[in-house]
Amino acid sequence: MQMSTLKIEGMMCSGCGEIIERAAEKIPGIEKCTVEFSKSQATVVYDPQLVSIETMQRALAGVGYSTQIVENSSVA
Repeated sequence: MQMSTLKIEGMMCSGCGEIIERAAEKIPGIEKCTVEFSKSQATVVYDPQLVSIETMQRALAGVGYSTQIVENSSVA
């Protein structure tokens, strides 16, 4: 499993965070997505063999949010 932190552009309220979490968790291969509205960031735990960062970014762009990778790491 991989864990990535994404900087999210376009969030206006905590409800946006809920939209992002729901959209991300519908993507096959994503185990968990947690959004911190106060930091404009999302932490995503996913299987890199099933989903790529680019796929996540396209999906979130599809619901109105652009993203940039802040950090990547492996999860045991």
